[in-house]
Amino acid sequence: MTFQRKSSKIFNVKIKLIIFIILSVLFSVGPAFAEISIKAEVDKTSITTDEALTYKLIITSTDNEAPQPQTPDFAGFNVLSQAQSSTFSYLKTGPKTILVLAFILAPLEVGKFRIEPSVIKLKGKTYAADSFEIEVVQGKAKPQAPPEEKPALPEESQPESEQPQITL
Repeated sequence: MTFQRKSSKIFNVKIKLIIFIILSVLFSVGPAFAEISIKAEVDKTSITTDEALTYKLIITSTDNEAPQPQTPDFAGFNVLSQAQSSTFSYLKTGPKTILVLAFILAPLEVGKFRIEPSVIKLKGKTYAADSFEIEVVQGKAKPQAPPEEKPALPEESQPESEQPQITL
């Protein structure tokens, strides 16, 4: 009987040790396989030259920070503004980071344009969002090209009409 008890105790210790090793490996390897998702959306797929389009990119990662994506060049559109926000939370399952990029786009001309997918390259893998076909039709106003930077003239060479006038 004594031999059976010792054998049973040794067996229980071995089982507990194996379970401990398996759980340790699972918990230590888990963070190495960070999950990531990338999603793009637009508020409209058909606009006039008078309207603006919102392109939003949402990146969700189970890592401490979300990687920066390669965004498209938005051919056919002028980027009026862009914003970025990020949220980090730590859940029972581990860390979660959400990165949101938003672009306000104005059309440069009438036609059909393709917004190429935004891409993230991480650990040898490529993750891509959807691409979009946007149709731009003529509105009431003509599309405006982005403003070009004009070099500033030195003060002494400014025309007389632009010189400040002081009257007493």
